[in-house]
Amino acid sequence: MKNENRLDSLFEELVPASGKADSLAGELVRATSRIGFRFLNDGDQLGRGYGRETCNPAGRFILAKTPREIGDLVAAMWYTEDENAYEAQLDTLVGKVAEYVETNPGLRNTPTEDMWSFRDTWEDVDEDEYEDGDEDW
Repeated sequence: MKNENRLDSLFEELVPASGKADSLAGELVRATSRIGFRFLNDGDQLGRGYGRETCNPAGRFILAKTPREIGDLVAAMWYTEDENAYEAQLDTLVGKVAEYVETNPGLRNTPTEDMWSFRDTWEDVDEDEYEDGDEDW
């Protein structure tokens, strides 16, 4: 992806080795990186299969904490099935989040919630794990 290096640089600067970032800027970078990492390494996508567990909370965090232009990109990714289209949308998202963080220095001093606090225990479940008639479902 053409914007990956920009986000990697911000990640190195703003995201701790483990756990949530201290600032909104860092947590936005962490959430975006999570979505990118899961797709590029395991094929997980927002709203689909195991991506529901691994990516949805990060997507909801970005939706809640960014301007509409960025939120619209995340919302579109939620319904994209084609992997090539999803990757192109992901690259655009990475660039827009990097630009938002770079051009809004106040985000680096803004306290934040953990992206995982945006998990929906009912929706963020991989439906493929459960077969029809499974009593735990």
